[in-house]
Amino acid sequence: MRPVERLRRVVLDRLIRYYRYLVDLSAGQPVQTITSGRIGAALDVDPSQVRKDFAAVGLVGMSRVGYDACEVCRTIREVVGFDRNYDAVLVGAGKLGVAILSHPDFERYGLRIVGAFDIDAFKVGRRINGHTILPMDELPSLVRDQCIRMGILATPARATQAMADFLVALGVRALWNFTPVRLSVPEGVVARNERLTTGLAEIAYHLSSLERAEDGREEAVSVPEMALTQGVAGPRV
Repeated sequence: MRPVERLRRVVLDRLIRYYRYLVDLSAGQPVQTITSGRIGAALDVDPSQVRKDFAAVGLVGMSRVGYDACEVCRTIREVVGFDRNYDAVLVGAGKLGVAILSHPDFERYGLRIVGAFDIDAFKVGRRINGHTILPMDELPSLVRDQCIRMGILATPARATQAMADFLVALGVRALWNFTPVRLSVPEGVVARNERLTTGLAEIAYHLSSLERAEDGREEAVSVPEMALTQGVAGPRV
């Protein structure tokens, strides 16, 4: 695979969508080739955009055939980094942390949580999906001894920035933040702030738009219906 220039986040997001679609599609039955049109129709993406995204990572389709599905998956895995393994620590074993630990697909994408930590003594020692919750005082030695470069934050909001600073000081260089706090990190450290409310806002906006459209249709219908029920005569001819 030829070297790939740094991709914009929106392109990476689409590449991951293509990858998930192909993986799920192949789970049903083996797929040898795939067209940009089929991918675009399934994911509501313009086929020309699919082709541009593929070209950005060095994928070239075959005329009237499409793309080799295995090559597409392999290339995206290499570009995104799913072909490598990433060890991470999770801080915060509340309901959100438990949900993250219980997620079944992380290892499929190269992520391995090697330690889960919490400050609450009642949570320490619990077993969750094969993980034993560890006390916070064991965090520094595990991060340093295993050269952990990734931290996952599921802490209370008030403790998030301080915990991020602590992990960075230990050598962590990537933070996946599931709290509502937007992290401030030094240069050379990447922070991905997941926003559950952003997804909710998108859904709420869609539902609100539907309701406004439906209200408009009801108003358009109600006027003549009201005229008929009240016996109002129409124009005479």
